[in-house]
Amino acid sequence: MTLRKKLLSAVSVFMMTTALLSGCQAQTTNNPSNNETVGTELKDTGILILSVNPEIQIEYDKDGKVLNLIGKNEDGKTIVAEYQDYIGKDCETVINDLIVKINEAGYFVDDIDGNKKNIILQIEPGSVLPNDHFLTDMSTSTQEAVKNLSLTSGIVTIDSDDYDAAYAKNGQPSPYITLEKAHEIALTQANVNAADVVFDDREFDHDDGVAVFELEFAANGVEYEYDIDAVTGKVLRAQHHSIDNYNDTDYGPNNDGITDYNDTDYGPNNDGVTDYNDTDYGPNNDGITDYNDTDYGPNNDGITDYNDTDYGPNNDGITDYNDTDYGPNNDGITDYNDGVTDYNDSNYGDRHYD
Repeated sequence: MTLRKKLLSAVSVFMMTTALLSGCQAQTTNNPSNNETVGTELKDTGILILSVNPEIQIEYDKDGKVLNLIGKNEDGKTIVAEYQDYIGKDCETVINDLIVKINEAGYFVDDIDGNKKNIILQIEPGSVLPNDHFLTDMSTSTQEAVKNLSLTSGIVTIDSDDYDAAYAKNGQPSPYITLEKAHEIALTQANVNAADVVFDDREFDHDDGVAVFELEFAANGVEYEYDIDAVTGKVLRAQHHSIDNYNDTDYGPNNDGITDYNDTDYGPNNDGVTDYNDTDYGPNNDGITDYNDTDYGPNNDGITDYNDTDYGPNNDGITDYNDTDYGPNNDGITDYNDGVTDYNDSNYGDRHYD
């Protein structure tokens, strides 16, 4: 073998060895022992967060079997400490058990704005899903648990489609939910139908380092103010008050929300047109007002007798102005000089004065 052939053979062996070593290294890199994502390799575990007031992180494998439970807050840690035999169980079973334990601990007793607390099921971005309907199955299981416990809490789910892509950075998914999802959470907690709602104000802000959606909306004569955690979907603040419609003066059976200020046609015969000139009142109103008809009383014949001042039981239509003969013995002649009046006679009654 010539020297040239020996050199070519050595180079070939070196290149093949290098390629094999590179392939082995790549294979090792793409199969990390800690199941973390490297390059384009998807991790084969997922995280589901159950939030009521206790917040509990459920870690599961690609088959939906629970690997670990972690309390995200003090209440969550308390619940997890009392639940030991969860490893290897289906997520649905574990969620059902957790709902029961949370209820037994009394966390569903407190209300938020007059309604029971939402239950939020949140898939952490980048988590593997055992199947396409995994989160739906988790929601159904939770609803069944709520029903069995006679609870009235609403169920809200947050999956990969509910994160705002505008906040994704450096290949990492967004940590913030969308405004639409924040709306859904608020309306579910307020127990209000979306078709009845008008949102007056919405703002994304950081309150003491916490990303928050500050929402104001009105429905059915009530105004609401809600703060929603932009990461967890938790309702941080909730209040409502009635709206005073001082300007609503549209009364009556035909009130349509618009006040007809010019509609002054009242009464049983109101036809929507006010007859300002119709002042003909009473049982004999014929639509024409007789302003000159002042003939009142049971004998009113439509003509007022202004000169008829002959009153009393013997009124004959002629007033006797000179007839001043009153009393039971009135004979039509007044006796002004009847009898003699003793002006000096001070002897009245039965007593005599000396």
